[in-house]
Amino acid sequence: MDLITTTPPVAEPARAAKARSIAERARLTLASDPRTGQFLRTMAAAKPGGRLLELGSQTGVGTGWLLDGMDADARLTTIEIFPRIAEACRQTYADEPRVEVITADATEWLEQYDGPPFDLIFVDTTDAKFHRRDLVLAHLVHGGLLLADDLLPQEKWTDEHLPRVQRLRDEIGSDPELVVTLVDWASGLLVAARR
Repeated sequence: MDLITTTPPVAEPARAAKARSIAERARLTLASDPRTGQFLRTMAAAKPGGRLLELGSQTGVGTGWLLDGMDADARLTTIEIFPRIAEACRQTYADEPRVEVITADATEWLEQYDGPPFDLIFVDTTDAKFHRRDLVLAHLVHGGLLLADDLLPQEKWTDEHLPRVQRLRDEIGSDPELVVTLVDWASGLLVAARR
């Protein structure tokens, strides 16, 4: 029996495609790939009426996939540190009331945020993903989903990135607050439910 190892193509949502085009023109190489996007869309659909948070929106490719999975009552806050990139993302989603784009350092924003917790958090920034998971979990509801990508080796990685990823992969399964699945697919994905 032959195993099916390919993923059927799924059309990229229009806003994600627009954000990807902006990223490519600006030579930004960290946008979520389409398979990661499909994963994000599915996870967002699992949280109807949910409060979603994306840490590291860049131009908004992942944002577009999350939005495509959200229902009419869900809301997404996305954080981008670089003002010009955040503004490009903000313009792409300017007419979408379910999306709020904030220009801030994700870790600093998490340290200061005192609003209601989130049902889903997609972490796509180095500090929050690898060093400050405590801050992320402090803002995730019990039963909420923690998502991350870029956990399989890639050409764009720096020399110091591999040890960070390996440490996360080794340690996160023993976190008593999380039920974790690492998926060696797409860019390398993490999905964890908070107990």
